[in-house]
Amino acid sequence: SALAAQGMVSTFLGKLPIMIRNCAAIACLFAASTTAAAQTQSRPCISPAENEAVVAYVMPDLVSALETRCARALPAKAILGTRSNALKKRLEPMSDKAWPRAKKSVQRFVGLGMPIDGPFESVAKSALAPAAATLIAQGFDAQQCQVADRLLAELAPLPPENLTRVMALFLELGSAQSDKVPFRVCAPD
Repeated sequence: SALAAQGMVSTFLGKLPIMIRNCAAIACLFAASTTAAAQTQSRPCISPAENEAVVAYVMPDLVSALETRCARALPAKAILGTRSNALKKRLEPMSDKAWPRAKKSVQRFVGLGMPIDGPFESVAKSALAPAAATLIAQGFDAQQCQVADRLLAELAPLPPENLTRVMALFLELGSAQSDKVPFRVCAPD
């Protein structure tokens, strides 16, 4: 019914700031070595395209981390238990494709010549996304797990590019609403 749909939308919108905060943990991982920069008035900017690249890079690992974190809080038919492997496989090509831009964004954002080129690149590529995903998932409680599962159930049928863009928009909103996110998403020059 219309009331039930309205209630579901209200519940989702009520949880959106919490989900945005959790998505913002992606940025926190990348800022680990620049905590002072995160606390300054002037947070660095990344473009919407760079934001999308970072999100696309992390998404498959985020699905895995949420599946692990939320296993006990979700029913047996939850997407995070039944269809998450298929979703991860659909997202992995985007993650691989996004890595070069995500890597450059992280290097520029951190402001230190992070050693993620050359021999360290494969280590960084395989370590950064799982670490960020684990940080994000740790912030989810049972209720947030249920909302995340419902959100993924609605977004999973979308092409991976669209799913990634929607999640990037959540992170963009989070960066605009919270000074705890160590960057902001700005229009490109």
